[in-house]
Amino acid sequence: MFQKIAGIMIVVSGLVAGTPAGHAQEPDTLKSIISNQIEAFRNNDGVTAFGFASLRLRSIFQSPERFMEMVKRQYGPVYRPENFSFGQTSLETAGQPVQVVDIVDQQGRSWRAFYTFEQHPDGSWRIASVQLEKLPGSSV
Repeated sequence: MFQKIAGIMIVVSGLVAGTPAGHAQEPDTLKSIISNQIEAFRNNDGVTAFGFASLRLRSIFQSPERFMEMVKRQYGPVYRPENFSFGQTSLETAGQPVQVVDIVDQQGRSWRAFYTFEQHPDGSWRIASVQLEKLPGSSV
């Protein structure tokens, strides 16, 4: 019985360690990236905020100014949160890490943001996408 449990534990730990996100990124790293980008938004520091975006996003928006305009228009709760807290870190189907962030905007509405990350060739992690979901009981 003990060998069976030990075998299962080895398999499970191997699966976790073998995932792309399992060794290269720690949840603290993802949380730090998000916190630093939100701080850059609060300081109107487009260059720094843009630096946390993936290469694909940078090629789409081409400049910090265009990126900041998009965030202001489409991601107000992320751009100027009243407060935020981190939820679970998990793996998406494609193996990309996803960090959940609960946000309260400046009007007191609650949101959940799903930050997807991708790893760049240099080993660094960047934000690949953010999906916002208004939480029940919040009026818009």
